[in-house]
Parts: sequence; structure tokens; C-alpha cells
Amino acid sequence: MSVQQPAERCVDFPVSVVLPAGGTGERTGLQTPKQFCSFLGRPLISYTIQAFERVSWIQSIMVVVAKENMDLMMDIVQRFQHRKVRVVPGGLTRHRSICNGVLALGEEEEEEEEEEERSSSGRPKVVIIHDAVRPFVEEDFLHKIAIAAKEQGAAGAIRPLVSTVIATTSEGYLDHSLERAKFRASEMPQGFTYEVIHQAYQRCTESDFQFGTECLHLALQYCGTNAKLIEGPPTLWKVTYKRDLAAAESIIKETLSRSACVLTGGVTRAETLAEALQKAAGFLEMVHLSCSEELSVSQTVAEPAALMDLASKAKLQNILLYGIQLHQSKDEDLWERSVSKVAEMASALIRERSPALAGQLLQA
Repeated sequence: MSVQQPAERCVDFPVSVVLPAGGTGERTGLQTPKQFCSFLGRPLISYTIQAFERVSWIQSIMVVVAKENMDLMMDIVQRFQHRKVRVVPGGLTRHRSICNGVLALGEEEEEEEEEEERSSSGRPKVVIIHDAVRPFVEEDFLHKIAIAAKEQGAAGAIRPLVSTVIATTSEGYLDHSLERAKFRASEMPQGFTYEVIHQAYQRCTESDFQFGTECLHLALQYCGTNAKLIEGPPTLWKVTYKRDLAAAESIIKETLSRSACVLTGGVTRAETLAEALQKAAGFLEMVHLSCSEELSVSQTVAEPAALMDLASKAKLQNILLYGIQLHQSKDEDLWERSVSKVAEMASALIRERSPALAGQLLQA
């Protein structure tokens, strides 16, 4: 087996994430808040968490939800086996919720230091703030934000404006318009050293808590920290309106189509099971990995450990790898029944995106 992959990004300081998820989703017109809307058997917020959990250098994720949704969120964490997540109650406004998450990170850090009897290393702890309804963030961009936040104290994503911004009079007439080329839209993620974002929330006013939405502004106004602005990819968009839900589902399905299924244990039998899986899974695209692809694998993989290692490396490239090892059987009827059963089970697990199957060996 040979695997080709990009060099792992080096982050030599602790990074944590705060995901505000207390919105009610009024603009979607749905009863269910958009972060809890289901896509292919998994709620939207679970995809966002997954995007951060796959990043090895992110140590913890604080998900901040409305008090009435605490049990629902805890159930999601358990059901989809999220490992780095802690759920904390939010406030009545966006800034209050983010502040609760930041304070919880500080409490967690103090507890760890007491338990392990360790002193601070002197390196800045970076906090990345991101919206729970922006599930398509990539590690490359998170790395840029984290490094810039460490160096500058604050960093944030921006995107070009797609529409001209105008000011109106109180009577509803045009007052003036802004020169679009000089302005940018503030997006997520945003990163801060813990000291900066904690101090900003300690110093800000009740008016900021009640009406403010921009964390970078708080860092500038109350800490004098001028954020580094980094243009982000188009995938940073936020699920806001009902039409965005359909777009999000389309992108998730496209991501699923990059899943690869590696079959070992004999070419002929592997082909039989591959055909059965393709028929059962429907939308799953069977990706054949060879030396010309980003990942490569020999025709057979002798040990489960080798397949697990390949799956781990595939994960870094956002490819979900399913491994199935076939065992020879002289009973053809038993073999055919086994193929059908395995295809049925694998299809169900793939559709549900069960973490129990991802990158694991399914014995047939």
C-alpha cells in the first residue's frame, strides 16, 4: 500500500472552537431551527461539528444552544458519537451566547490545569468562533485563521460584496450608495487569542450584548486589536433561508459521492459485492483508487490495520473510506446470501452516515 497526501499542517498551540447554535431559524419559516434540520439522516449542526472534529489540532468544541434545546443537542452528540464536544446553554442574544462559550472554555482550561498540575506554557490559546449553520469549512482555511489569530490577536474571514449597499432616507428614498469595491462582507470563521476575546467581552457594554453581532469590532474597540482579514472561499456561506436548505443538501450529497469503498479478499468476489453495493446504495459513487489518484491502494490489503491506516489518511482529504474484507466460501448459496445481506447493511449505514462504519472493517 502506498499513500500520497499533503503534509500535515503544524499548529503548536491549543485551539478550541465556539459554535453558537441558539438561533430560532425565523427566516427559514420552519418550526425546527435550521441547525437541527435533518439532511440524509443527520442534523445540519452535526455536519458542522464533523468538519471541526476531523481537524487533529482542534482540541475541543463548545456548542452553545438555547436552554430548551440542551437535551436535543446532547442526544445528537451521543447518537453521532461526537468526541470533542461540550454543550453549554446560550443567552438571549448572539454575543451573550458566544460569551458563555468563551467563559466555558476558560473554566475547562482551569480544570485541566488543576487535574494535571501543569502551568501555562505562555503560548496564546486561540479560540475560533464559527456559525453552527456554516457546515462547509475546510481545514486549510481554519489553519490560516488560527495562525493569523495567534500572530495578530484576531483574524476573520471576508468575502466580496455581491450587491451594492445603499442608504435610505426616513421617507424611503435613496440617500447615497457605497462604492462596493472598497467594502467586504464579514463572514465566519473568526479567530482570537483567548485573552483578546475574553477581555473584549469583559469590557463591552450592555448595548453591545443586546444589539451587537460583530466579534471583530469588539476586539478592536475594547482591546485595540486590529484583526487580520483573510478572503475566504465561496463555501463559507450561511444557511439562512429556506432555499439554502436545498442548496446545503445538494452539497452534502456531492460530498458523499466522494466516498470510496475498498474491497479486498479476491477480485472476482469483490466485483460481485461492489455491484451489489452500488445497486443498494444508489447515490454512492464507487471510487476505484489507483496510483494515478490522490490516494492509491494495492489490489489487496492483508491486515485490517493497513485498511484503518488508509482510512485515516483518506479522512484528511475529506474522503470517507468504507472497508469490506471478503472471506472465501465454498458454499455459493451461502456466499450469495451473504453478499445481499452485507450490501443491505452497508447501504443503510452509509445512508445514515454512521460513524460506526466510517473507516472500519466490515467482516463478510
